[in-house]
Amino acid sequence: MKNKIPVPEVEQSGQRPTLSAALNRIHVIVILTAIGLAGFLLTLLALIALRSHAESNLQLTARAIGYTTEAALVFNDPSAAHDSLEFIARRGDFTQAKILTPAGATFTEWQRPIHSNWDKLGQFVGHMAFPEPVTVPVVHSGSVIGTIWLEGNGSSLIGFLAETILSLLGCLVLTALVALYFSRRMQKGIVDALGHITHVTHEVSANRSFSLRVPSAPIVELHTLSQDFNSLLTELEAWENHMRNENVSLTKKALHDGLTGLHNRAFFIDTLNQCFNPVRAPLSLALLFIDVDNFKEINDSLGHAAGDRVLMVIGERLAKTLRKWDVLARLGGDEFAILLEPMISTAEAVAFAERIVEIMKTPVILLNNKTLDVSLSIGIALSPSQANSAKEILEKADEAMYRSKRISGSCWHVSSGMPLPVAMKH
Repeated sequence: MKNKIPVPEVEQSGQRPTLSAALNRIHVIVILTAIGLAGFLLTLLALIALRSHAESNLQLTARAIGYTTEAALVFNDPSAAHDSLEFIARRGDFTQAKILTPAGATFTEWQRPIHSNWDKLGQFVGHMAFPEPVTVPVVHSGSVIGTIWLEGNGSSLIGFLAETILSLLGCLVLTALVALYFSRRMQKGIVDALGHITHVTHEVSANRSFSLRVPSAPIVELHTLSQDFNSLLTELEAWENHMRNENVSLTKKALHDGLTGLHNRAFFIDTLNQCFNPVRAPLSLALLFIDVDNFKEINDSLGHAAGDRVLMVIGERLAKTLRKWDVLARLGGDEFAILLEPMISTAEAVAFAERIVEIMKTPVILLNNKTLDVSLSIGIALSPSQANSAKEILEKADEAMYRSKRISGSCWHVSSGMPLPVAMKH
């Protein structure tokens, strides 16, 4: 037993994202990544700049304390030094301050009180930002008389950082919206251009609409693609028209006689078979089988060109006798056939045959302007009174035609079984 090759399941179109959705997702990811990276780098730079600025401020504050407490150090007045230190501390941004003697002993100090978690957070951030305290020597008359020792506070850093982040976030959001707007505009041009190509391709594939064309696109590559696609559609349209015309021509050649332009034997037999289709209701019809009298002598004595001229004139004259639904065909050689439908009575078929005999009394004018008398032998068979199949009615009409020809030609003959007169000489 042969193993069956598994057929992969076709993914439903609903599970596949559209090009617009895919581009939207890509644009959002790119914008968020770029904005996030830019925000992180800008925040990091802001922190570095802020720390440098805060450290400079601590240096300036330490120098200011040194200038203020220099006299207290000279006169060894810790109380005055503490008052000056506390005065500056209320306006400064540091957690703890000390004034040290040249020997390293604490002359006086001040420490910011902790009243809330915000103060704790400020001290923690200050310790992280300034792991080492700031020290500035106090110099008097060229000698170091003390040292200012400051430990930074992070409260102002936190506030400034929050303002920076909020401002930066607003700028980044605005930048993201502007970038998304312009990306959507660019995306629309791409998606619309490809959408036009997709629509035209579907219409061509589903409905054979080769006359459709893709509009031009604003992007050079897509415009070139659209123009090339339109050129391809033009070629396909021309080829389609050519094939249609060829099919019409081939169909006509397959169903028509090349010399007379009448229907050929294949078309006539097919039409006759359809009349006897068991699915359809029985039809009342008559078949006239027509043969040119002495046609071999015409060919032999006057040439095939004259014979062809005779056949063409006979075809033209027979066509003028037809009613709307009648079918005329050249079966081959000098044989013609006419299918009369509907045909109510034998008298109608006989009257039709008499008209044909009558119109052939006019001589045929050949190509050299000579005239030639041409006569026809006609056999008539009717259905359903005489035949119940295409083969049977064709055989009986052919048999009746040969009876006419044996009589002397230029007459009609009804298939056997009909009342007299069954033949008439004109």
